[in-house]
Amino acid sequence: MILSHTSIDVLSDLIENRLAIMSIGDQDDLREKIALKRALAELRGGDMPAGVLQEFNDIPRRGRRRKVGTV
Repeated sequence: MILSHTSIDVLSDLIENRLAIMSIGDQDDLREKIALKRALAELRGGDMPAGVLQEFNDIPRRGRRRKVGTV
């Protein structure tokens, strides 16, 4: 699929706006933010910036931790 330059600019602006208002509260929000950053990098024709995952190390996980059974 080929997109026009105008369409790419509009989509980039929409993604940047969404990223600007996002607040990370759990892993689902983190996944969405990473997907948006990947999509923005893809639209711009580049790779995902290095260190994107580094800023999200302290995000709490949802749900219970896995039980480790003794076998």
